[in-house]
Amino acid sequence: MYSESERPWFAWFFVLALLISVACYATWGFQIVKKGWGPENDAIPFVMTGIPGFVVLGFYARASWTYFVREDGFGLQFGFTGWSVRFDYSDIIEAKRVDVSWTRWGGLGWRWRPGRIGYLVRSGPGVEIASKRSRRTYTFNCRDRDTLLVGLAKAGVTIADRPD
Repeated sequence: MYSESERPWFAWFFVLALLISVACYATWGFQIVKKGWGPENDAIPFVMTGIPGFVVLGFYARASWTYFVREDGFGLQFGFTGWSVRFDYSDIIEAKRVDVSWTRWGGLGWRWRPGRIGYLVRSGPGVEIASKRSRRTYTFNCRDRDTLLVGLAKAGVTIADRPD
């Protein structure tokens, strides 16, 4: 059994963007109220851009709030609060240790490349698993990857000997 969780630093970026947006929209909203609520006073663009903007920023702030890796005796789950993936041991073809570099993936967060998906919160130690699902590989950060790999090996998952 293995479990880790952390708050990625970039989650605070979404919170900050949301707070700045709230301040800007509050200022704009007060100006609209002073002029009178109507289409001639920018009320329609205020509503049409404000609501979707807050929904999107709120989703990203909440979805990226916690990053976790869990191996619970039944399978492996990793990802962010809002988007994660779970594998039963039988879905994993093999696992191997890798050194994750966010620059090779083009950034942090959830990353997609043809045939590969990455869940990245920093450069450093990680694990890559090959799955039977869609023949994809998944790469994710893991602070204590050796402990996780030992747990996966005990569950019958093949551990590749080749380092990254």
